[in-house]
Amino acid sequence: MSQYYQPSNRITVGGVLGLVLLGAAAAVPLAFLYVYAVWYIPFIYINVLLTLGFGAALGFVFKKLTKAGKLRNPALVGWLTLALGLWAWYVQWVVYITLLSGAGETESLGSRASFTHTSFDTDIFLGALTSPSAVLSMLPRLAESGTWSIFSVTISGFFLYLVWCIEVGIIVLFSWFRPHAQAAAPFSELAGQWAQKLTFPQSALAFADTEATKKALEAADWDHMEVLPSDTPTAHFGRVHLYHVPADPDCCYLSLENVTIETDKNGKPSEKTTDVLEYLRVPEPIRHQLCARFGAQLTPA
Repeated sequence: MSQYYQPSNRITVGGVLGLVLLGAAAAVPLAFLYVYAVWYIPFIYINVLLTLGFGAALGFVFKKLTKAGKLRNPALVGWLTLALGLWAWYVQWVVYITLLSGAGETESLGSRASFTHTSFDTDIFLGALTSPSAVLSMLPRLAESGTWSIFSVTISGFFLYLVWCIEVGIIVLFSWFRPHAQAAAPFSELAGQWAQKLTFPQSALAFADTEATKKALEAADWDHMEVLPSDTPTAHFGRVHLYHVPADPDCCYLSLENVTIETDKNGKPSEKTTDVLEYLRVPEPIRHQLCARFGAQLTPA
């Protein structure tokens, strides 16, 4: 038996169909929201956040579908969500081209911003949606003339292609990351359910030498993890996560991360985390010892 959790790579037909069909369907309204927001909010900095939000929303939906479908094959889920991310990217282009075809007068919002009135034609949208070659053939023409400007400078050519590459990269990466991580998360084949994540209330002393920590815990030296005294203020400490299934004593795994609290120039704190180890198998007696040591309470079976 491996010291670390290994996904079984099992899937269900219903789970795969649910991810593909429901994921593809969910991408359509999300693409509409994204493109309409970008069209009517003429501020490049906000548009960057909208792209991040679009990708994050896709990743959230695909993760939920992966979890609901009990898909434990990270490779398959990865390839499927990459394809769904590309589908979402394509749909948003179809929506944009549809709005572009109905574009009318441009209204100024001052010296630095403006937006163009438009109308939506369902027939044009459906025609473009089923004609990938026609949609993709328009991109070079759009790149040549440019689709937006900043500080009165129209972005076109190489730089516009670069922006588009970054955009598709964000959409696809965000679509892939969270569902792929979900598929690789601990799952009890005996109980048929995902492991519950329990973050210990008490922090640990920071794991200064991560390799030494790994070797110690792999050698069952559980005393290597020391509790951080509650009266010791520090900006650097360790956080302990336990993944377990109450109905399956053998499904229990440990993950550790180092946490650093950083403060910006305005005094606002933020966390920076670094993984130390992930999904190390923990015997049942040790599970109870660690919970007692770090002030955690397990959910009863």
